[in-house]
Amino acid sequence: MHPRTRRLTRGLAAATTFALLAVPAAAVAAPDPADGTPSSDGATTQRVPAVRDPQDKITAAATKAFRAEGETDFWLRFAGEPDLAAAEGITAWSERGEHVVRTLQETAKASQEKAIAALEESGAAYTSFWATNAILVEDGSLDDALELAADVQVLEVRPTTRHVVDEPVSTDEAATAAAAGSSTYGITSINADDMWAAGFTGEGIVVAGLDSGVDRFHPALAAQYRGRTTGGGYNWFDALGGTSSPYDADGHGTHTMGTMVGTDDGAMNIGVAPGAEWIAANGCAEDCADATLIASGQWLLAPTRLDGTGADPAMRPHVVNNSWGLSFSTDPFMEDVIAAWEAAGIFSTWANGNEGEFGCDSSGSPGSRALSYSVGAYTPSGAIAPWSSRGPGQSGTVKPDIAAPGGTVRSAVPGGGYEQWSGTSMAAPHVAGAVALLWEAVPELVGDVARTRALLDESAVDVRDTSCGGTTDDNNVWGEGRLDVLAAWELAQEQAFDAAPEPTVTGDEAKVGVTLTASVPAWTPAASFTYQWRKDGEMISGATGQTYRPRGADAGATISVTVVGTASGRTPTARTSAETAEVAPGVMTAANPTISPTAKVGTTLYAKSGTWTSGTRFTYQWFSNGAPISGATGFTFVPTSVHRGKPLTVTITGTRQGYVSESRTSAPVTVAYGTFSMPAPRITGMSSPGATVRVVAPPATPARTTTTYQWKVDGKKISGATGATFKIPTSYDGRKLTVTVTGKRPGISTKSVTSAHSTVAKKFSSSPSPKITGTARVGSKLTAKVGTWSPKPAFTYQWFADSVPISGATSSTYSVKGPQLGKKISVVVTARKYGYATAVRTGGPTAAVAKPVTTIPADDGYLVGGKGGVPAGTYVASAGSRTCIWERGSEDDVLGFDIGSGQRVASVKSGDYYFFSLDCGRWTKFFGGMKAPALRTAANGVYVLGDQLQRGVYMTNGPTKPENGPCYYAVIKEFTGSPDGKNLVTSGSVTDARTVTLPSTAKGFETANCVWQRVG
Repeated sequence: MHPRTRRLTRGLAAATTFALLAVPAAAVAAPDPADGTPSSDGATTQRVPAVRDPQDKITAAATKAFRAEGETDFWLRFAGEPDLAAAEGITAWSERGEHVVRTLQETAKASQEKAIAALEESGAAYTSFWATNAILVEDGSLDDALELAADVQVLEVRPTTRHVVDEPVSTDEAATAAAAGSSTYGITSINADDMWAAGFTGEGIVVAGLDSGVDRFHPALAAQYRGRTTGGGYNWFDALGGTSSPYDADGHGTHTMGTMVGTDDGAMNIGVAPGAEWIAANGCAEDCADATLIASGQWLLAPTRLDGTGADPAMRPHVVNNSWGLSFSTDPFMEDVIAAWEAAGIFSTWANGNEGEFGCDSSGSPGSRALSYSVGAYTPSGAIAPWSSRGPGQSGTVKPDIAAPGGTVRSAVPGGGYEQWSGTSMAAPHVAGAVALLWEAVPELVGDVARTRALLDESAVDVRDTSCGGTTDDNNVWGEGRLDVLAAWELAQEQAFDAAPEPTVTGDEAKVGVTLTASVPAWTPAASFTYQWRKDGEMISGATGQTYRPRGADAGATISVTVVGTASGRTPTARTSAETAEVAPGVMTAANPTISPTAKVGTTLYAKSGTWTSGTRFTYQWFSNGAPISGATGFTFVPTSVHRGKPLTVTITGTRQGYVSESRTSAPVTVAYGTFSMPAPRITGMSSPGATVRVVAPPATPARTTTTYQWKVDGKKISGATGATFKIPTSYDGRKLTVTVTGKRPGISTKSVTSAHSTVAKKFSSSPSPKITGTARVGSKLTAKVGTWSPKPAFTYQWFADSVPISGATSSTYSVKGPQLGKKISVVVTARKYGYATAVRTGGPTAAVAKPVTTIPADDGYLVGGKGGVPAGTYVASAGSRTCIWERGSEDDVLGFDIGSGQRVASVKSGDYYFFSLDCGRWTKFFGGMKAPALRTAANGVYVLGDQLQRGVYMTNGPTKPENGPCYYAVIKEFTGSPDGKNLVTSGSVTDARTVTLPSTAKGFETANCVWQRVG
């Protein structure tokens, strides 16, 4: 499990009563334990992951707990089920336990991954378990539970349970064994004393008590504690934490452990198997809380050191006694743990309950579950105890499974004393001790839970009592009958094979790579066999056939084989062969290597190993003329000029674990001159008269140490043209140019390669410079006249202003823009024709670009458009202090007007009929970019934003001349003077300081009687 320590506000958990199964002081009415695997809150044990509403996964009891407490601890149970079927076939105790634990952990990890990630992210406190696929969440809310339940792997959300321990009925207290009298009838009743007489006391078997703890120093128990010399690690689990040695605050666990393994001080032993060792977990130290019980059950599968580290399944017990349970219930609590115990070969015994006075259907869980082996109780008189719970159990299963002594049972109590207690809690440990005796007597039964149950059932003394259903030999009062361990042993002997000789290992010899065979002499009766091969006594994973071929890792170890024989009506029996001699190293298959391809200077050579034993690893050493070549220890080798003409060999050494190393040397090969791999060079640059071209020679393999060049024209060498570059004479137009590259390197044959030819372009016979026509004025159009070229090429154009390219000006004409004001215009014309050298000619420059001409010369009325009319566009006039009035309109109506002083701006539309102005002066067509935009306005005027005035936030201190009234301003969308104001973004009057924003959506700004300064 993985505890988390961060905690939220603590709430109370839902409470249900669990009890150690001694006779209760009081009783309650028993509910109907009808099947359907109901839990205490009506939940079922379905484990199939399916998409379900998270609300449906919250059990009724969990919902009730959330409503009562707000925040409380709760369980997330997951749908993933481990497949533990293979464990039964693993004969080695340690490997079987490891397989079970590993499978459980892998299943839990896969199922819980998403939920754990969510819990980690939220910082919630939780504990993850793997013995049962569940997580305990601390202090969570219903919303938390619903969020987690959305995970498809979450099967259900259940509340926690807290349980109380019922005090057992004490019928006799005695400080010493002698004073307690001879009330050890249980020993003789089940014939345990006869087993002792036969030499069996449980030696070699480890029993565990999952109970309230054990008095580790009680004289009847101290010598049998497995940790008596090594300490509490692997031997004691304190579910409450903090102690390193077993203790018992209640006494219940000490009493039950005494019945299992207790000795005595001279009188008869109080324990059924006094030769067995014990370990313990105090899952019921306080109130048998579900979390401590599950944690204890998980620890028993893989005991740990006291600090929780070093989990070791090999240290698990053989038998676990559980004298506790939930009254009147078939709750599946602990069922996952029980199944895991059984898969790991642990036999668990369970008290069936003390509610027999309520009659039939009074068994309590987990004893009432079909998976549990539960025990009823009888008294010294041989009668069933009246308080011993009756069946049936889950799905009508006969319960209890068997009956054992449980009334006035004398055993140990904390402090060194002895008392006689009654309850099925006292009966169950009799069965646990009996299993310890039986497993010592019949080692083949160790871990075989199903066969052991069958022997106990078949050998039990039948008692007829069908008052709660069942038959004479199997009923819901006695189960299979009274426990008789001697009879069980005798039955096991009867079911043993008459002859079961050990197998032998045959084969030429125990050697790596040589097959060994398990030979089994005939058994009586005939048996079917399974096989498990072992290395130094330990199971070899996957080696389960009748034959086995030792691997390299087996060298130096001994090999044996265990066979398990089975036959109808016989106890499955294991026999192990004698160990072989130590496995000898194998003989490696080896071959002489070969060298390929042909050995030449500069060529990469490969050492080919040939056929060797599979899995062989190689090392290499290359030799020249018999001497090792320094550093040449790889699979490949490249000869140099110093190796030319000399014999070359390679030696490879093969190694593999468990085999004798072998070395083999290739036949010698003589290293010849190498050859270049030289791609053809290529000529780069413009092949035209007067241009300089360059040769690009790609790298050669191997690399050249010397490179020379020879340029050629029409296949003939050009005298002196031996460099990497060549300037083409003007006389070469139309001729074919090539270059030959020659590479040299010691030990490599000289090689020359020639480029593809590059035809030198011809020259145009006529290529005049262009002339620029038109007036260099803003708004005018300039034209590039190329003149007459021969032959006629295709032209491209680029216009320049003061030698700087004008973006987008790439046609034969160019309309001069405002930014070119005062600059000189030129044009570059590029002529291209296939087979001819590209020619570039420049025209210009012009005179400096002048301002645009006056388009509307004076105040008057003008028609718009047509010949002699005012062209559409935006115009600017400087009215000064005069009050300028302009108007545009159709034949029938006024479309727009404006009145004001200072600079005025008017837009004439192509659909207008006339334009009129008064006291405005000359109008000039507006071209943007002729000067940098200002950051301050005059007191009066209209400005084009972005060209004459920057956009941004402007501020005024108020009217320039207050006596003339307030200041007027307008933010303008269009300079059309629309009478309805649709051409304005906003406008207004101010008498004091004010700011206004000039946005990107506006084209203009007007001010009257105030100055504006940009402030942002």
